[in-house]
Amino acid sequence: MINKENGVACYQQLSKILIEQIEKGIFKPGSQLATEIELSKRYRLNRHTVRQAIERLEDEGLVYKIKGKGTFVADYKIPYKVSKKTQFTTSILDVGLNPDARLIDYYEISAGRELSKKLNISASDRVIVLEILRFVNKVPFCHTTSFLSSKNFPGLRNFIDGSFSLYGLLKKHYGVDATRASSTFEVSMPESSDMDMLNISPKVPMLAVKSISKDQKGGMVEYCITKFRGDMCSVSVDFNGEGR
Repeated sequence: MINKENGVACYQQLSKILIEQIEKGIFKPGSQLATEIELSKRYRLNRHTVRQAIERLEDEGLVYKIKGKGTFVADYKIPYKVSKKTQFTTSILDVGLNPDARLIDYYEISAGRELSKKLNISASDRVIVLEILRFVNKVPFCHTTSFLSSKNFPGLRNFIDGSFSLYGLLKKHYGVDATRASSTFEVSMPESSDMDMLNISPKVPMLAVKSISKDQKGGMVEYCITKFRGDMCSVSVDFNGEGR
């Protein structure tokens, strides 16, 4: 129990207790942690103190929060390999988990200066923008914003339905075999839109991967920005192999 007279902050004592329970398997990976109300009653603490203890566990990557559902014990980091032929669906299936993808938004914009350089098109050309939310075992895992030339992929919206692989659609309907040409990585803290999209707290770091893909003839296919949840993924890079 909590000793309020030993000079150790109550939230620190509670966090230690919870860590021990996780290590002993009382709370198993993927299971829901007791709620703040339950922990408050069990240890006779106010909810603010309980919240501090849970935030400490979250900072250490031992738990993660899903908005509207509660706090869950972190599973192992999901391995995700970025390679020339990376496809989200295949990569997640390869580690024995269930992938899913949902189209959040689809619209077109003018390329402008920056996108025209990345896609090798004119600034006045139209660009398709895809907002895709991807899931692993029904939990939001990453959010991708893809930019593609409208003239190269006319009618793309008609082919997107339910769970889908973008590169699979491009190959099937346009004969384009997309290959990742380059990627850059940046770490940042989430913005409010990221927190809403991925159901995470302000303390969960994001890994942003900005990539350019080309077709089998060397032409530009896609520029995309993927934001991964830092508490769920372990990203490795392999541009020498053809890992999927």
